[in-house]
Amino acid sequence: MLSVRTMKLKSSGRHLGLGLTAAVMAASPLLQAELILLEQFDYEGVDTPFNGFDGGQGFDGAWEVVGWGRPYDIGRTAYAVGDSSLIVNDRGGLDLEGHPSAGSALGRFGTAGQQEAHRNLTADAQAALTADNSTIWFSVLACAPSGNKFGTLIFGTDPMIAIPGSSENGNLSSPAGQAFGVGFRTDNGGLFGSGVGSPNAVAFVNSSSATVAVGSYVPPFVGGSSHHDVSLIVGKINWKANGTDDELLLFNIVPGVSTEPVDGDAIASLAADFDQSNFSLLSLQDTGSTIFDEIRFGTTFSDVAPGAGPIAPLAISEFDYSPASREVSLTWNSKPGKFYIIKYSSDMVDWTSDIDDSAAADAGEFTTKVYNLGAVFGDAPTKVFFRVEEAP
Repeated sequence: MLSVRTMKLKSSGRHLGLGLTAAVMAASPLLQAELILLEQFDYEGVDTPFNGFDGGQGFDGAWEVVGWGRPYDIGRTAYAVGDSSLIVNDRGGLDLEGHPSAGSALGRFGTAGQQEAHRNLTADAQAALTADNSTIWFSVLACAPSGNKFGTLIFGTDPMIAIPGSSENGNLSSPAGQAFGVGFRTDNGGLFGSGVGSPNAVAFVNSSSATVAVGSYVPPFVGGSSHHDVSLIVGKINWKANGTDDELLLFNIVPGVSTEPVDGDAIASLAADFDQSNFSLLSLQDTGSTIFDEIRFGTTFSDVAPGAGPIAPLAISEFDYSPASREVSLTWNSKPGKFYIIKYSSDMVDWTSDIDDSAAADAGEFTTKVYNLGAVFGDAPTKVFFRVEEAP
C-alpha cells in the first residue's frame, strides 16, 4: 500500500504555520480513500473576527458570519473564565495526541450575544457526502467551556439562527430544514437549555427546533481551566434510501486508539429520514465560548482520524523551517525494504517528485530531507505543500 502525508509550510514575516492533511492511496494510481472536507482554521491573526476566510478544502466560497455581541474569533488564547493555557496552544488552536493539527481554532470570549458561521460545499463535495446507501464520517476537535455550554456544528440544508430579538434564539434553532450534527447544548423542551459538557447528537428534522440525544460521555474538567478537556468527536452517518431512517452515531476517540469504533461504542445516536441530497453547508452557532477545531469529512474512519483505521498513514515526525536560509527539513520514520517519494507543489495541482531510494537498515530509523525553497521555487510562493509517499 502507498501511504501519504501532505505538509503545508506557510511563511509570512516571522509567522510559520503548519497544515497537515492526509490521504491513503493504493499502490495503483487510484485513490482508495479521500479527505473531502477540511477546515483547520489555519488563518493569520490573533483574536481576529472570523468572517470572509476561505481556506481549507472542499468548500465553495468563504465563511459568512452573522450575529451580535462578542464575535467569533480565530487565534484566541484567552477566555473570559479560567486558565485558557490548559486548553489552547500558543497559536490559539487545539491539540490531541496522535491527531495532527494546524493553525488556530474558532471560539468566542464570552456569552454576550451569539454568533453563527456557515459555509457552502462544492458540488463535488456535496455529491460525495450525500449518496444514498453510503456511509460518511466526520471529526472535530472540540471542548465546552466551564460555564454555559451552547456550541453546535451541523451539516445540512440551512444555517442555524442567530438573529437579535428572535424568540428562537433561546434554543437550538434553524429554518425548517434538515441537518445532522454535534453540540454541547441540550434541548430543554424548547426553552433555554445549557448542558453538562457532553457531546450530544443533534438533528433538525424539517423543523426549526432541534432534536437532541444527550451523550453518555462527559469530558473531564480540570479545576481552574477555562474549558473541559479537548475531545476528538467522530461522527458516522449511514445514509439510507428515501423512506428509511438515516443514522447518526457519535464516538469519543481517545489517544492511542487505532481501530474503527463499533456502533455499540457510540456515546449518542439519532435516526431520521432525510433527503440529504440537499445538504450543502456547514453551520456553527454559539451563545457561549465553545471551541471548535480540525473539522474533517470523509468516506472512511481513516480519513477523519489520522493514524487510525485499517491502514496506518505515514507520519512525518518532525519538520523545521529557517526563514533566514529558507530551508525546510522533513523527517519521517523509515522502514526496511521501502523507498520514499517526496512531492512538492505550490498549488496541490502540479507536483514535482523527488525519489529517495535509500532504505533504512532497521525499522525505527529516521530519514531526513532538506529543501531550499529559494532553489526550488525562487522568491515565490508564500505557500508550499510537501507530500511523502512510501512504496515497496
